[in-house]
Amino acid sequence: MERPTEKGFEKCVVFGGGGVTGIAWEIGVMAGLARAGIMVSSDCLLIGTSAGSVVGTELAQGVLAEELLARQHQPAEASGELFRHYSQEAADQKNRVLVDKVQGDLTKARQRIGAFAIRSETPSLDTRRAVISARLSLTTWPASALRLTAVDATTAELVVLDAQSGLALTDAVMASCAVPGVWPTVPFDDRQLMDGGIRSMTNADLALGCEHVLVLAPLGYSDTNPVSGHLRAEVLVLQRAGTHVEAVLPDDYSRKAIGDNVLDPAGRQPSAEAGLAQGMRLADALASVWRE
Repeated sequence: MERPTEKGFEKCVVFGGGGVTGIAWEIGVMAGLARAGIMVSSDCLLIGTSAGSVVGTELAQGVLAEELLARQHQPAEASGELFRHYSQEAADQKNRVLVDKVQGDLTKARQRIGAFAIRSETPSLDTRRAVISARLSLTTWPASALRLTAVDATTAELVVLDAQSGLALTDAVMASCAVPGVWPTVPFDDRQLMDGGIRSMTNADLALGCEHVLVLAPLGYSDTNPVSGHLRAEVLVLQRAGTHVEAVLPDDYSRKAIGDNVLDPAGRQPSAEAGLAQGMRLADALASVWRE
């Protein structure tokens, strides 16, 4: 697949997928960095996949990480989030079996996942839209550079959504977060869109052309998921192009907080607090490049 090249951006922050607990962890990390003077500037490119589409969108809108952090302390029942039964470990295992069945053909694997996503019984689009709307402070595209990823559920092609795409921001975030079998695919023109994490949990290679890239990956390298776990390869692509890359992965405490059911709203607060502590510890190492 041909990768688009981003030119004209010195810095890019990539927010990866990881469910509602991943959202909380990323917010915590960014709040921890902000407390040390490291904040996302308006001329920074933001790329969001799945959970990361929410965090990237909010920061692109100028919402402070500290404000987002406070929201993660809301009781689960007051957050607007819906509990869903889910196991990331089980999903990774299913993807390993699937890739074996299609003899390593990732396009075929993603097309099969897409067919499953389209035929699955899920909450309605209106129900899902209400959940996503509750996560967002604003529902119009920001002026700053924001790219959200989704995947065409029929062709398995990457779809990069931005302010010029013609899809409403809420629906773009909804598409990026459309976990197959859990949430509905999102119609866009003649396509049905599913979670951008089906191509990659991070899609960090889309930052090609930027000088400095910071990647937040709630699910780590996802090495046990052959469909979506491509961060190691993406980092190599960027580094070989001369990009300086920093990948932030959950430490042991954060991994425990994020948990296996990344769609459980009850895990938001501990994940945010774990991310906050980790972000504050990382600040000194990132300061030379990322502190404005």
